[in-house]
Amino acid sequence: ANIKTMLFHPPVGRVTHQAVVKLSTRTLTTSSTNAAALALQSSHRIHLLFGANTDVGKSIVSTGLVRAAALDAASSSNDSQHRPLVNYIKPLQCGGSDESFVLRHRDGQTDDNSIHCQTLFSWETPASPHLASRWENLPVSDEQVVSALTSSLNDITVGTDVERGMATTIVETAGGALSPSSSSPRNPSSIQSTNSKGAAHWGWSTQADLYSPLKLPVVFVGDGKLGGISVTLSSLEALWNRGYQVDAVVFIDGESERSSDETEIIQFGKGNAEALREYISMQQQQKQQQ
Repeated sequence: ANIKTMLFHPPVGRVTHQAVVKLSTRTLTTSSTNAAALALQSSHRIHLLFGANTDVGKSIVSTGLVRAAALDAASSSNDSQHRPLVNYIKPLQCGGSDESFVLRHRDGQTDDNSIHCQTLFSWETPASPHLASRWENLPVSDEQVVSALTSSLNDITVGTDVERGMATTIVETAGGALSPSSSSPRNPSSIQSTNSKGAAHWGWSTQADLYSPLKLPVVFVGDGKLGGISVTLSSLEALWNRGYQVDAVVFIDGESERSSDETEIIQFGKGNAEALREYISMQQQQKQQQ
């Protein structure tokens, strides 16, 4: 796999983000789905942002990506009416607001209208979407999520023209790659409910399964902590097995400790990124030998 791996140093910095955001552009298509078909163009650059787990820094990386795109758009055009569109979409939000985080940390060099943010479905409970939707009795089905996201992406594409140039959209998923999406009685469930409301066993899909029909390329945030190599590789394997194309893997470097002999400082983010490069290199060598 031709994947870019990189280390990401908070607080948000422009150079690293530009290295991440300048990924390949493509004309995107989608497989058959109950949702409306995506009508995307090569002038609309879209990436799904997955993470190895919750709390690995997806919102930080998303903020860096949209900030870099907005700064690049501002530097390329003095006319705010014809700058490329920069968008952030959070399909599922449980407690808090990642959209507010992105807007709060946008760069001072960008104007208030340079980044457009959307949250499609939200619940007040800070829990997994499959639980929050049950506890608040606010079901959202897989079809509703994919349809709403497809509609938002198509609206952005329609607003993109030659004069505005390239549009950039980052879609941030919830939790890890295999974390649950929202639950709904319209989703398949293998368990028959026995309670009066029927909400306890509303069906749900994983994040990776939910978005797979859209065939969107991925920026993946690995786990830069001790023990993060395994969950990062497991999540990547889950995405690859579902047909996702991973364009870049990002690690946030933060956690570190001294080695047992006190001679060096172990940086887990850097070490995990290096381990991933080694793993991918070994996999490529094995395939070449077969």
